[in-house]
Amino acid sequence: MLLLKWDPKTGIWCEDAESMDKLRGNYFGKEKDGKIMLDIEEALYLISFQNGVCSYDGNPVSFNELASHYAGNEQRLFIKFNAFRDWRDRGLILKRPEYVKPRGKTDKNLKKYPAKKLGIQKLEAKAYWYPDSLFSVLEDEFVGKKLFEDYWFGQWGIYKQERGSLLKLDFFETVFLAKHFGIKIFNAEAKKEEKPEKIMKDVTRKREYTKQLYEVYEDWRLRGYIVKTGFKFGSHFRIYFPGSSPVKEGHWVHSRHVLHVFPKEQKLLISEWARAVRVAHGVKKTFLLAIPELTKSDYIDYPFDYIAYRRKKAPGGLVRETPEDRPRYLFVAVSEDEHIGGIELASLLNISKEMGVELLLSITDRETSITYYVLKKVILPESDFEYYEIEWMKP
Repeated sequence: MLLLKWDPKTGIWCEDAESMDKLRGNYFGKEKDGKIMLDIEEALYLISFQNGVCSYDGNPVSFNELASHYAGNEQRLFIKFNAFRDWRDRGLILKRPEYVKPRGKTDKNLKKYPAKKLGIQKLEAKAYWYPDSLFSVLEDEFVGKKLFEDYWFGQWGIYKQERGSLLKLDFFETVFLAKHFGIKIFNAEAKKEEKPEKIMKDVTRKREYTKQLYEVYEDWRLRGYIVKTGFKFGSHFRIYFPGSSPVKEGHWVHSRHVLHVFPKEQKLLISEWARAVRVAHGVKKTFLLAIPELTKSDYIDYPFDYIAYRRKKAPGGLVRETPEDRPRYLFVAVSEDEHIGGIELASLLNISKEMGVELLLSITDRETSITYYVLKKVILPESDFEYYEIEWMKP
C-alpha cells in the first residue's frame, strides 16, 4: 500500500518511508523537504492502479474528490491523466517539462529527402481550360505524350487503360505548365486566352486554400517530384520520388507517400486529422504534412504536457529510459474531439526541434484507448516550407 497525503493548500505528497522508496524507484514525484511531492495525475494513477491510499486530515480521499479539486486549474485533466496512465502502464516514464532540463538541438530527428531539379523546357502547345470543371485538355499528341511520359503531367488517355489520345490536366498542372513550360491556356467558355494568374485568382474564389495547395504542389514539382491527387487516400496529394514514370516498368505500381496541406490558420478536428493518417498507413504509405507560409512571427509558446522516455538497448535486452537519459519525446495529450490548428502544431514542432526531441501526440478516443503518432521534420532541399512525416507508433 502506498500512503499519500493531501492538503488543498500545500498539495499532494508522500512522507511514509516505505512508500517513498517505492515511488523513488519508479521516478514518481519530486523530493522536497524530506517528502515526495506528487502531481495530480501521478496521485490519481497511484490511487487507481498502484494500491495508493490518499487521506486529508485522516479521512480517505477518493479519485473524484481529488480530481475535481484540481479540474478548474488543470485544463483537460482527465485527458492528461489517461495519457499518463497508458504510458505508465507500459512501464515507461514521463515527467512534467519543468522537471527536465533540455539537452539542446540535434539532427537526429530530421528526415532528409532527395531532390532533382526539374528539367524545364518551353513547349509550343495550347490547352483548353474548362473553368466550371477545373480541368484543361491538350490535343497535341506529341506534346501531350511528352508531358505524360517524360514528366508525368496529367492523364494521357484513360487512367490505366491504353486508349484515348487527349492529355487531361487538373488545375494545379494547368497553372504550373503555363507558368513554367510556356503552355498557352485558352478559356473554353470565355473564348479567349487566359494567363495562369487569372486562372489562379478565379479558382481561389471558388476553392478554399487554393493558393496554399498550389504553392506546395509547385514546391515539390520544382524539385523533381511527381505530385498527383491523393483523393483515394484521404489526402491532397500523393508523391512519387524523382525519376518515377507512368511508362517505365516498375514505376507505375504505387506511390509510397501522401501529402496533406494544413494551412497555418486552419483548425482541424483531431479525429479527422488522425483518420487521414490512418488511411495512409493502412495502404502502407508515409503520411507527409505540409504547413506553408509560416514565418518566425507565427510561432507561439504553445503548452505541452510531458517529456517522455521510452526504452534503450542494454546488455541482456531493452531497458526503460529514465530521467538520467536524454529525453525522447515532447509529449502532447489530446482527445479525438479536440481541434488543433496549423500554427499550434507548427509551434509544438518548433519547440521539439529546439529541445532536440521528437513530437509525440497521444490521442484519447471515446473509449479511453490511446493512439500515438510521432512527427519528424522533413528537409526538402531549397524549400522554404515546413514538412513533416507522421508515423503511427506503438510504445
